[in-house]
Amino acid sequence: MGVITIKVFDGLRPIQDAQLLKDTESTVSLNTRLLSGSLSALKGVTTLKALTKTAPQTIWRYGNAAAETDYWLEFLADTDVMRTPVANDAYGRVYWTDGGAPKYAPNTLVLSGASYPGGSYLLGVPAPDTAPTITASSAPTSTQNESRTYVYTYVSAYEEEGPPSAASAIVALDPTAAVTVSLPSTGPGGAYNITKKRIYRSSATGTSAAFQFVAEVAVAVTSYTDNVTQALLGEPIPTDNWFPPPTGLKGLKLMANGAAIGFKDNTAYLSEPNLPHAWPHLYPIDEPIVGIGVFRQSAVLLTNSYPVVLSGADPQAMSKEKMELPQACVSKRSIVDTGDGVVYASPDGLVSISTSGVKLLTADFLTREQWQAYNPSSISAYVHENRYHMLYTTSGGARGMLIFDFAGQGAGMQASDLNAATAVTAAYSDPRSDTLYMAQGSNIVRFNSGSALTYTWRSKKFRVPFPANFGAAQVLATSYPVTLKVYADGVLRHTQTVANANVFRLPAGFRAIDWELEATAGVDITQISMATTIDELRQV
Repeated sequence: MGVITIKVFDGLRPIQDAQLLKDTESTVSLNTRLLSGSLSALKGVTTLKALTKTAPQTIWRYGNAAAETDYWLEFLADTDVMRTPVANDAYGRVYWTDGGAPKYAPNTLVLSGASYPGGSYLLGVPAPDTAPTITASSAPTSTQNESRTYVYTYVSAYEEEGPPSAASAIVALDPTAAVTVSLPSTGPGGAYNITKKRIYRSSATGTSAAFQFVAEVAVAVTSYTDNVTQALLGEPIPTDNWFPPPTGLKGLKLMANGAAIGFKDNTAYLSEPNLPHAWPHLYPIDEPIVGIGVFRQSAVLLTNSYPVVLSGADPQAMSKEKMELPQACVSKRSIVDTGDGVVYASPDGLVSISTSGVKLLTADFLTREQWQAYNPSSISAYVHENRYHMLYTTSGGARGMLIFDFAGQGAGMQASDLNAATAVTAAYSDPRSDTLYMAQGSNIVRFNSGSALTYTWRSKKFRVPFPANFGAAQVLATSYPVTLKVYADGVLRHTQTVANANVFRLPAGFRAIDWELEATAGVDITQISMATTIDELRQV
């Protein structure tokens, strides 16, 4: 009379009525790992190392150490961390923003202390607060006459130079005479690690483009005698607008052109290429920015309204394009870079922005109401093995995890309770080890690397043409036992502990139109079959 056979196992599609799902799709897919069509278990976690801080919001693997247990940075606030863009950086610098003062640290500071990073410097080099003063040893003559002014800059221990001071008063002098330049005795306030000052002068009347290099002195030097002739002056000052990033910068990321990017309020800030201490480029937009994603030569500014894409190779000449779909970003931590695009959480679902445009990725999986049940503003997400791993906490406090596969492999959407009992507060997807690491409880753990979890997978609702009784079933698996439950018209009619591949009988005495099969196991299942008679089942 009838046979139901499932040979391919796919994920969830809650938007669809259970009866209208594809035969391969499910209404429950918890702790499954659907890669090849068979029904497999997601693995549990294994402990990598103990955390040094309680419930960090960001973890980040530092350096190139072969041992994965070494050098983990932990931050209690949501923090954006960036590797150095400086070529062959001998100092091993790393940069981060958390909404306060942007910071960076060399290797010696990162690895100081019992918890990493052990220390930091303020990012950027500020302009001096006071102008230099100058005294000429000789006044101008009728034949020797020059109007001259001076500026100076601060320079860090890593040769990072900041913008110039205000210019000194313009003094008329004999250009062949020595000039004494008086400077303050200290550097700027704050942990900027300033070690030097550079002195520039102009023979014009003060436009900074005309200032040329005179000398470099230690930061504590308060007086310099300038005997350099005009012909021997160095290059023009390059740092006119190289100001530090603003306090409150968030979203720090590195673009393909070597420029760092971040945001504050409704403005995106870009650094000079490969010079993350210098931030002269500003791109204001008309909405507050929630977060930033980057791909190829573009940065996506995600806002409370329309996304805006900045594109270009030169941070001084980026083009702005407002996307056509008004999909706000509701969680900064939901933003992930996929390589060819950016994915983030909106009020309606997961949105992708790429060279193909804007797309609501979850439109075929969840209604807006179903999506809202996951409390999108709570989402933090990470890309691993081309899948979007989404952690959430509902408005009622229940935690969970969804895994989305948008690569067309059929798995679609799956759920996990990995985040339920013990909260995952942060994660880090490491391409070097191809591992997703998580801060869970008091440890950093490896995702999907332990023993197989017990999964539950429940089929669609199979409807037969008229009331019938299925009398036999079979489960083909790599090992046993497997627990199989049979639902008829929504009622659990039978639970079988399947010990082998043999056919087994189902109870008689009732008929039903709608039938569902539910498997619970920790082993791979390749086929589940059910038929009205044993002979029909043998013909599958």
